[in-house]
Amino acid sequence: MSNANIEKLLAAQKVDRERLQLIQNLEKSKVKVELDKANQTLASSRVTLTQLENDAKDLQDNYQKFAKIINDTLVQVEKARSCNDTDVEHYDDFLSKLTKLEGQMADIERRIVQKTNTYKVLFNEVAKSSAIKKKYTEMFEEAKKDAAPKIQALEKQFNDMVKGIDEKLLAKYRAIRVNTGNSVKDVVVPLTADYCPSCSTFVPGAMVNKIKTDGWVICDNSNCGRIIYQA
Repeated sequence: MSNANIEKLLAAQKVDRERLQLIQNLEKSKVKVELDKANQTLASSRVTLTQLENDAKDLQDNYQKFAKIINDTLVQVEKARSCNDTDVEHYDDFLSKLTKLEGQMADIERRIVQKTNTYKVLFNEVAKSSAIKKKYTEMFEEAKKDAAPKIQALEKQFNDMVKGIDEKLLAKYRAIRVNTGNSVKDVVVPLTADYCPSCSTFVPGAMVNKIKTDGWVICDNSNCGRIIYQA
């Protein structure tokens, strides 16, 4: 009974592998690669845009702050100018402070212009990346649509083929498929000279005997976990 289960599962595995290969081909296609690249570019650019917006806001806030300080200093300069000779040194201090503030103000203006120009360039790049993303999204959806009937037919064929297989064995198969990220690599593998052919882990005598009696065992290697049978 156990050998019959393995034989049915091996036949079904071929169909399952074909289905997974079609899915993998889609995921590794040039269209998908370009789509992923566009998504990454957009995500990175949007983060940078947000940072530029925050930087520009901080600069604008500083600009307003310095504008007020300069205005207050101008008032002090005018007051000092109208005072008598004993306040001349205060007048000079105000003029020195005003010159320094105007220099800082000019630097802020320069940085605002720089940030604005960078923002404009990046905004245009985001627009281009969005158009590229739209193009490749449509192409990828079309490719998935074309492949869907074949993938669904293979999935149905697999489900029909595994009917009647020992539930514990089938559950192990499905779990391993999920744990390996639906890799196209075989889940059910033959014992090869007392080793698991998938990960080269030694299979001890007790497990070999269990294969002979039960028809299969699970590889001891937690990173592998394949179903091992004796061919």
